[in-house]
Amino acid sequence: MTAKLVLVSARWVLVVAIGAWALNQLSSAADVLAVKFGDAVSAGIDPSLIIIVEAMGPFLVLLTMANAICYAASTVLLATRFAAALPVYAAAVVFDLTGWMVYSSTSTYDFWAASTPAPADWVANGLLLAGLIVMIALRQAGSIPRHLLRDH
Repeated sequence: MTAKLVLVSARWVLVVAIGAWALNQLSSAADVLAVKFGDAVSAGIDPSLIIIVEAMGPFLVLLTMANAICYAASTVLLATRFAAALPVYAAAVVFDLTGWMVYSSTSTYDFWAASTPAPADWVANGLLLAGLIVMIALRQAGSIPRHLLRDH
């Protein structure tokens, strides 16, 4: 296996993984919007999640929307080999982890965490950081261009 094939494979694995997480985050963002501005009960949203979202202030709602958009954008940028994939993904991770740190420190999170496996949060966040490290390595190896606009 050549080094170039390894780099291309690593990039596409990262595209799929970030893309899957982006879909998860977009779904979460849609749930937050449904709770804040729609009818969450008829949408079938978990009642414990409704309690948490109702307690969210505008800052956490903004972080939820921003990380979902940034993950989706970084997926497209990485698939198309734009250098902006790295800073956009880094912003998504910062937004995501900041939001998680804020809401996980409140008592309402304990109510919701009781119905979901808490170690899953740690694994997901560890994988997000590992993805950032892989993306940095791909950029250093030349699989992601260093300039923000790709020459054609």
